[in-house]
Amino acid sequence: MVLHPATGAGKRARPGPGVNLRSVLDRLDVEKGSSQEGASRSSTLRSLLLGLSLLALVAGIACWALDFGIVAMWLFVAAAVGVALVLPLPHAFVSPLYMSLFAWLVNMVPLALLAAWTAVSLRWALGLLKERRLPRGGRWIWLPVALAAWTALGVLVVSSFDMKRFLLLFGIQVVSSATMLAVVDSMASLRDRMTIVWGLLGFVVLLSVAVLAQWVGINIQALQDTSVAARAEAAYGLDAFPNNIGMIKYARAQEGGAPAFRGKLEALARETPGLPAFEVFRPGFKAFDTDLVVRFDGSAREFEEQLAPLDIELIYDNVGLAPGAGVPRLRSFPRNALTYAGVSAALFPLGFFFAWRRRDRSRWFGVLAVASCLFGAGFSLARGSWVAILIGVIYLLVDGVMDRRAKMGAAAAFLAGALVLMGVFVFRYNSDPLNARAGAEGSVTTRQNVYTETVDSVVQGIHIVLGYGTERPRSDTGTSHVGTQYIPNAGTHSTYLNYAFRTGIPGALAVIVLYAIAILHSRARSRRERDDEGLFSSLVTASVIIAAAHAVILSLYVEPIYTLTISLLLGIAMAGVGSFRGSLLPWKRPAAVDGS
Repeated sequence: MVLHPATGAGKRARPGPGVNLRSVLDRLDVEKGSSQEGASRSSTLRSLLLGLSLLALVAGIACWALDFGIVAMWLFVAAAVGVALVLPLPHAFVSPLYMSLFAWLVNMVPLALLAAWTAVSLRWALGLLKERRLPRGGRWIWLPVALAAWTALGVLVVSSFDMKRFLLLFGIQVVSSATMLAVVDSMASLRDRMTIVWGLLGFVVLLSVAVLAQWVGINIQALQDTSVAARAEAAYGLDAFPNNIGMIKYARAQEGGAPAFRGKLEALARETPGLPAFEVFRPGFKAFDTDLVVRFDGSAREFEEQLAPLDIELIYDNVGLAPGAGVPRLRSFPRNALTYAGVSAALFPLGFFFAWRRRDRSRWFGVLAVASCLFGAGFSLARGSWVAILIGVIYLLVDGVMDRRAKMGAAAAFLAGALVLMGVFVFRYNSDPLNARAGAEGSVTTRQNVYTETVDSVVQGIHIVLGYGTERPRSDTGTSHVGTQYIPNAGTHSTYLNYAFRTGIPGALAVIVLYAIAILHSRARSRRERDDEGLFSSLVTASVIIAAAHAVILSLYVEPIYTLTISLLLGIAMAGVGSFRGSLLPWKRPAAVDGS
């Protein structure tokens, strides 16, 4: 049978003369078979890599149990990378958060997370290269690209001494920009974005459950081998973001507890003839952390046995240390309490999506996620996170696309969390959470000094354009500590000032525009879409507003856990940006969405 070309305009072209229909069908069968064979090989390869990753994970746990910490570290890193390469992309985006928790056992969370995060970014980028196309997203895609490129210019001003730190921060900026682009490019469907958010919220639930268990007496912290980080830094220089002091830090309470302890010691003195006169006070420096100083008028060595029930430890014949009042500052698995607080605050509104969406198991997950976020933001004693959440709640009340009952529910949840936090600290620690830490006022002063010196440093010569490439010490010694006093580097404690200091004013403006466009885009989408998509977009808008407000006092680079979370959140907010037509500005008509 021979097919001949059709005549007439507008008709579909057909095989020309001499083309046998059987050969055409045979070729299609061959192509279909090749495609199926390729898919089968790919599936086999993924299964093999997943099996090897699980094997590396089990071997890592075994090495950790046998005190082969360095070997366990590399096995955990390999497992995290392997999982990031084989899971479906929505799951792969959040997998570095979970897999890095195994590296917590050897105190190397940042390394494992950065390795897996880089792997999933490269996986997406290689997919683009294979398809020979640019990321979807329209002109917006050039903003994250430009931010990474401008960061690279820091090599012109950074010193050789700071080059390692500069390369680390530049690398994080590259994978952060890649993550935003990847989410916009490949996560257009609501289901995919819900999967990412589910993973992020599940991570906060895990952090909160673990640190709560530690707080009530289940010693999870004892599982960690804290010696590995120092050895890894000495051998490879890999211990970035060092600030690890356990899942809970007991900070000095505003009320040190000296009067109450003095009363106990006076009662003991009445029953112990010959005990020298004493005074009890909290030292005005941090050398003894939360301890009180007990100073006797003479030697108290012969009374050590009587002093032991009060936990008084003599460090000299006439001077002892006693437990003072401390308040817990929870940080869970992250190395910094501000990381835990920042992630919890930013994700708080998104828990309501699952709590309100339907009457099934996801509703209870949403309730648990909301409670976990409030717990993390509150009991980390980070006041800025509560202010940021309040701003997000106000946005939902004023501009959120949801019914009045839902708005009141969000506000009620926030107030309930605040009341629980206040009640625990008043009744358990005799202090309000806003002023519970003795160093809270000093923290405000420290931030003011950091901000002032950062701004003064930026407005000098070429640095106003290119910045300094990385943060810089503010102490004369070039270190972060002078004695026992901690002096934060210039360019820290604020996302916007961090970018201004590292990348100059253009970099700071770029990151401000990035947050602003994400907010405007998700807000416009919430008004264009209906049902689940509209509610989801409105809650994402509130989350980005919280993150943007918190960024005034919290650096995006406080820890990779926070950087990855915010990068995913910004990408989710921008998903579908290429299909928008019209203006995103609030005072104009909502933009249209094509095919979404």
